[in-house]
Amino acid sequence: MSTEEEYKELSEKLRYGLELAEQRLIEETARREGTLCYGRPDGKVVRVSATELLKLRQSAGYACPVGESESGWRH
Repeated sequence: MSTEEEYKELSEKLRYGLELAEQRLIEETARREGTLCYGRPDGKVVRVSATELLKLRQSAGYACPVGESESGWRH
């Protein structure tokens, strides 16, 4: 396996792990009817309802699948 392939595989695993962690954080916070703080590109920090954020992410297809990623890597 070449270094470039290894880098790509590691990058995919890291991205998947971060997406999964964020999804779990949003789901857990939504269960507790909490809010999350996000930074916007203009630098402003905003509070967002986790329930609303979860709905927006699911409707936009951002929900991270639990199980296997597209590369076949298991968490």
